[in-house]
Amino acid sequence: MPTKGASMRYGNTNGAHHRGEATENINYPWAKDFSRGGLDQHFIDHGKEFGAKTKQEYAAKAVHFANEVDRKNYKSVVDYKGTTYKYDSRNGRMAEVTKDGYVISYRHTGDRFWYYSKKGVKTWIKI
Repeated sequence: MPTKGASMRYGNTNGAHHRGEATENINYPWAKDFSRGGLDQHFIDHGKEFGAKTKQEYAAKAVHFANEVDRKNYKSVVDYKGTTYKYDSRNGRMAEVTKDGYVISYRHTGDRFWYYSKKGVKTWIKI
């Protein structure tokens, strides 16, 4: 029976040499937790968007999305601080994850969002 183990971690993408390695477009090996400093406010702001009834449920959905592998629909970019912006090109879900693997934000972005690229240039992503 297959299990959802390390081989399903998002860091194990094309270009990675082993499980859990960061790549050019994703700067964390795998997400392990939601940033505690922002969880309360993000749950208040975005929890209902995802049908989460508790902070823990919202955080679990965020971490699951950050680690889920779907190379066809999930894209990601890395900003100048090393934060990864992973987004779903079908419905605009997005997670921001630090290079240490902590989710900073999980929300719907609409049809576009911006970030500062590795070169420090404000860059728009159209979904």
